Amino acid sequence: MGFFFKNKKKNKTEETMAQASEVTTETTTADGMILSREGIKLGLPSVSMEEAIIAAGELLRDLGYVDDDYIPAMIRRNEEASVYMGLGLAIPHGTEDAKKNVKKSGIIVMQYPEGVEFNGGTAQLVIGIAGVGDEHLEILAQITEAVTEDEILEKLKTTTDVAYLFFIIYQKSIVWIIHKIENLRIATGFL
Repeated sequence: MGFFFKNKKKNKTEETMAQASEVTTETTTADGMILSREGIKLGLPSVSMEEAIIAAGELLRDLGYVDDDYIPAMIRRNEEASVYMGLGLAIPHGTEDAKKNVKKSGIIVMQYPEGVEFNGGTAQLVIGIAGVGDEHLEILAQITEAVTEDEILEKLKTTTDVAYLFFIIYQKSIVWIIHKIENLRIATGFL
């Protein structure tokens, strides 16, 4: 599940976002997953854990990835097992039974430089995901791959540059593109 870039006209910066780079991009995968500029919120003030999960769900909903019923499922998922992954990263997503509420696979990124207290730690990055079928597993793997280097992860927690965040995801995801192409070639007999 790789990411591709295409240029898009710049929209007005929202009040809650820090000043972003002049480069505006949108990423799309062959599987229909989209990470758009509107799905990245940088420099947000600290909020409670529940407020951060709800905000992530609302952004997923507003961008057309999920319906309203997915948001309470994200809260339930965190109650069942913490969505805090460690190293300042939380990945809220819905419960298994909420898959019916996913319209299309998607990802959003919310950055809280001062952190949000989760059960088990403080998250500066809250990455909400919604996956059709089992695509959420690939999305989780991609996010993990994108933030494996400590120096990069630390910069993602404080950057004011949306283009940098896109670049990191793209750079780490290019392996997924190659893997998908190779699997497609093998499956279709086009070697």
